[in-house]
Amino acid sequence: MELSKLFRLVSLSAYDVCHEKCVFDPFRHVYRSGKLRLLKTLISSSCSYDCLYCHNAWNRGYKSSPEEISRLFQYMNERGLVNGAFLSNSISDPERSMDEIIEAGERIRNEFIGYLHLKIIPGCSRDQIKRAAELADRISLNIESPSYSILNEICTAKSRTDFSRTLRLALKASKKYGKSFTTQIIAGLGESDRDMVSVAERLYSMGVKRVYYSAFRPVKNTPLEKMEPEKRRRLIRLYRADALVRVYGFSAKTLSEIMKSGFLPEEDPKILLALRKIEAGGELETIEIPGIGMKKAELLKKGYSLAEIKKLGMSVKRESAFLRSQKRLADFVIC
Repeated sequence: MELSKLFRLVSLSAYDVCHEKCVFDPFRHVYRSGKLRLLKTLISSSCSYDCLYCHNAWNRGYKSSPEEISRLFQYMNERGLVNGAFLSNSISDPERSMDEIIEAGERIRNEFIGYLHLKIIPGCSRDQIKRAAELADRISLNIESPSYSILNEICTAKSRTDFSRTLRLALKASKKYGKSFTTQIIAGLGESDRDMVSVAERLYSMGVKRVYYSAFRPVKNTPLEKMEPEKRRRLIRLYRADALVRVYGFSAKTLSEIMKSGFLPEEDPKILLALRKIEAGGELETIEIPGIGMKKAELLKKGYSLAEIKKLGMSVKRESAFLRSQKRLADFVIC
């Protein structure tokens, strides 16, 4: 194994998001996501596509093989460095690239029963998607942009037909085999927050487990190298809005009511929506109250007071301002 080449492919996989809090350990060449320590890697970075933002399309690529990737995983797993794998690939030919992902996944599965995440390549075959869903705990397909017109501008080789067909087949396979399915969208290529939230809502209604957001970062020696990077604050706002849609059942239409020119405000959207409803004379549902998550909502439904919830070690400062039927925070700060 040529470790320098393989570790270069590991570093180039940074653009694939596995979790909003996934971090890269450059000393161990491992991506950490919660309790998972992942070998997250490309099999090859030699890409024939022309995505304007992507390093792999405009630079000399590195190429390994499924055998090399599986041997690297076995080496790292035996030494306790990793307990899972996330395999992706550049695209030369969609079916050939997907074959390499599947072969690497099969080789890893021969020795390993833990977490395995396989990327689905747009335009690959139905049988390949089925096989990936059989092997993996999670499969994913990056849709890249909420707008097909933007996608066509930044990558002429990716077609709407390929994406919609592959997405439909991957969702069907994930449901059939009981596997998790996720996707990723890049923020900062000309789309609005309204576009992002509306597409996320539709994807969740189709059965997508998570929509992840990555901030555009200009890469040297690409056509977009001089474009401004997307601000991290925007990602934070998108993840807040995403949680309201995914977890709490807010609609994209409701969230659009607090947007300015299609973009989310800096303020907490749940607070703004609560104040808006109160000012209109409406009554807040428990789950609409700022500060109330699913766990606190269950406790309130069971008859717990804010004072009792505070005794359990949870903060109740924010919600106390909206629950007039409860004691004021000042009445039980010494509880």
